[in-house]
Amino acid sequence: MRKGKVSFLWDVGSGVGKVEYPHLTIHDGSWHRIEAYRNGLNGTISVYPLEGTKAGMMPTPASANSPSAYTILDVDQNAYLFVGGILGTVKKADAVRTTTFTGCMGETYLDNKPIGLWNYRERQGDCKGCVVSPQRSDSEGTVQLDGEGYAAVGRPTRWNPNISTVTFKFRTFSSEALLMYLATTDMKDFMSLELSEGKVKVTFDLGSGVGTATLPSRHNDGRWKSLTMARNKKQATVTIVDIDSGAEEKIVATSQGSATGLNLKENQKIYFGGLPTIGNYSMKARSEVTLKRYAGCLGDIEVSRTPYNLLSSSDYTGVTKGCSIENLYTVSFSKPGYMELAGLSFALATEISLSFSTLTDTGTILLAVGGASPSSQQPYLSVMLNKGSLEVLVFTGSHSPRRVIRRPEQGILHDGREHSLRIERLAGRSFAVQVDEEAKREAGLPNDQPMSLERLFLGGIPAEVEQTSNRANVPFQGCIWNLMVNAVLSDFSQPVSFENAEIGQCPNLAPIQPLPVLPEEEEEPEEEKEESKSAPPTPAPATPSPGLPTVSDSCASAVPSAVLEKAYQFGLTRNSHMSFAFDDTKVRERLILEFELRTKEESGLVLYMARINHADFVTIQVREGQVCLGYDLGHGNTSGCVPFSINDGNWHKIRMSRSKQRAVLMVDGRYSKQMISPKKADLLDVVGMLYVGGLPQNYTTKRIGPILYSINGCIRNFKMDFNLDMAAPTSSHMVGRCFVSTETGTYFDGTGFLKAVASYRVGLDVSIELEFRTSRTSGVLLAVSNQANDGLGLEINQGKLLFHVDNGAGRITAEHQPEGEGFCDGKWHSVTANKLRHKVELVVDGERSQAESPNVRSNICDTNDPIYVGGYPDGVRQAALSTSTSFRGCMRNLKITKASKTMEVHFNKALEIKGAQPLSCPAAAA
Repeated sequence: MRKGKVSFLWDVGSGVGKVEYPHLTIHDGSWHRIEAYRNGLNGTISVYPLEGTKAGMMPTPASANSPSAYTILDVDQNAYLFVGGILGTVKKADAVRTTTFTGCMGETYLDNKPIGLWNYRERQGDCKGCVVSPQRSDSEGTVQLDGEGYAAVGRPTRWNPNISTVTFKFRTFSSEALLMYLATTDMKDFMSLELSEGKVKVTFDLGSGVGTATLPSRHNDGRWKSLTMARNKKQATVTIVDIDSGAEEKIVATSQGSATGLNLKENQKIYFGGLPTIGNYSMKARSEVTLKRYAGCLGDIEVSRTPYNLLSSSDYTGVTKGCSIENLYTVSFSKPGYMELAGLSFALATEISLSFSTLTDTGTILLAVGGASPSSQQPYLSVMLNKGSLEVLVFTGSHSPRRVIRRPEQGILHDGREHSLRIERLAGRSFAVQVDEEAKREAGLPNDQPMSLERLFLGGIPAEVEQTSNRANVPFQGCIWNLMVNAVLSDFSQPVSFENAEIGQCPNLAPIQPLPVLPEEEEEPEEEKEESKSAPPTPAPATPSPGLPTVSDSCASAVPSAVLEKAYQFGLTRNSHMSFAFDDTKVRERLILEFELRTKEESGLVLYMARINHADFVTIQVREGQVCLGYDLGHGNTSGCVPFSINDGNWHKIRMSRSKQRAVLMVDGRYSKQMISPKKADLLDVVGMLYVGGLPQNYTTKRIGPILYSINGCIRNFKMDFNLDMAAPTSSHMVGRCFVSTETGTYFDGTGFLKAVASYRVGLDVSIELEFRTSRTSGVLLAVSNQANDGLGLEINQGKLLFHVDNGAGRITAEHQPEGEGFCDGKWHSVTANKLRHKVELVVDGERSQAESPNVRSNICDTNDPIYVGGYPDGVRQAALSTSTSFRGCMRNLKITKASKTMEVHFNKALEIKGAQPLSCPAAAA
């Protein structure tokens, strides 16, 4: 605020954008609501008077653009948000002229998420409470759920099992969501109200059979509805009334069997909008009930004539006061659907922009067609993904369609991350397309005439348009948001029509990157670091070279795996790394780094050096398959990626050179990215320790984003301005050898084991699947056992594959004898081992064998012990194995299924690793 007027300023890398709201001054002692919005280059501000003579006035928004061409604001979860002023220690942008504010603030939101102003991280000056700002009168008893929350309330004190009523108002665009759910502890009695394809559905069971019914009409149109569910014994009646029109719809459901009462106990909860989660698991519920959470408004809730205010509950999340589902700018599609908006004129100087995210490589993002009844000669504008390529087609109605194609080789767009798109109609018969912050791509058009596009669709098209326009419907899966036409945002809460479109919602599709920290991972003891310098650093405990042990049970055809000299495998765990001490004064003004990298991974940390407080740093990471450099000389972070994918499993030469502020990152001597750090700082002030391949467990940084985990790949020929010998690092942790050629799997060298699961109960039934390739005629594949007689074991013994189970009354064994060379054929073999009470079943490469115990009553394998893979430690008893020889070879795709829940075992997250190398397996000889 300057001279009473509010200004909105931003800079996304290409210059400051500024817009001042000219119509009002706010220093009159009255409350005002300020709304500022940025999309790409455009910024918009509105100021609403909430008190005084101008209260209720609808403002005229003011807009402006920042200089082109950057559009992305690069901030992350480590950025600071200041309210009411700026800390004196923080340098502000020169364009920001004021640093303090005197007055009151409240009801603060960032990207529609409320900010608790008293939940601050740091504060300066005199901050006190204020009189509450004016509230909307219709918000009492009305709440909004954000699609990620729920609310739980207690059962009414007076509860008649035979008669129950539930009433509430709702307003939503959700197609699938849970509105209300209640159930007894054993879940025999339950009741739910939910939305299914936008229709209200009631389901209940009184203990003797389910009753269910669905209303015929959709009620997810964004208008207020009143819902009443009245149950009298086995019969439930649901009535929906449209509050605006008064239209009413009713349906009756009857439960099966003879039970008439819903026996909800006093301490049992009633849930609105969703169910709570514990870790990654939702609360257990009846299988008939959707677990998708509700996004929308609820109000006037009563259960059995007892009113509820969800905000008075002690158990809720994602619930806020009031209701606002206007001005929605986001839509998502999880199954084939579409949303239609008002059309547009695609004339000269028209600019259309939007953002999207998806994990699918094909789908229609936008289609705008001319005429209310489309035909093959009508003009159109089409934006779609086609097998990873982004295709923008413009057809003016004459000649042939003109297109711009952006291919996936320039960077994957279906990676779940946010991507932006701008389309601009240019003078001189052409149009331009810009993806993210890449260079614009242009194509010619037959003329400069305006195109009248009367119907605009996002995410797909309805069947009638598919038929009349001869265009195939290619549905889009993912999110689309911030559609702007000539700097005006399209309000998705006012659609012409839609189907299977989740308006106002967008799940986060971006990959969850950081792996969980391994609970037993520690740095190697000093004495283990003093290994022979001729042997490469290896996982702790040290792993002998593959194929080195010569034992009598080796396959006759076994040959040692070919290992690359002076190449080192990282990524065996999250914190695989080497460290190298160096003279930090040598890198202050200039730094040259050079190495070769081989990986198939999308992302991972390659190297990092930093100051103690991380104000200065240099890092190289792989992000989205590309090599990226980031550095800060103390006055601002600079980062960039070479637009060339290197995660193809081949060796690539990476070179980084920095001289003062300027840096160049080069791949294979051909592809490069140049960068320059901001301000005038030109010295790199770091501690003299370089981390290669990853970071130690007790060392982290908040400066380089979420990619802090070790790169799963091989590094060799590492060079710097100073001497650096990868065979003699200052320290090393969980670094393995690189094989000449690799394939997916985990390599066991025949001396150790993996502790895959800390504690596992086998119980009545379990199914185990895995694939293996071996160079020994004997070896333990998997084992779990208590210290008495119960246990389960899978092993190769003298060429046979044996599956043992002991339920405590004697061992049961299923046996498979392979033909010919047996398991010494160098090929992968698939194994499925099923324990079914007192029976066992073994399927090897499709061939089945079985066994069962005569003792039918002994059917539970009572373990609560670790699962070991590839062997087991000395001193540990295994009741269901006949060999103690460790497995040598490769293993992959281990899955353990119990009660229809499958656990995929990731070997790189094992609790203990000895004599094994996760994620990398020597390829079989051709």
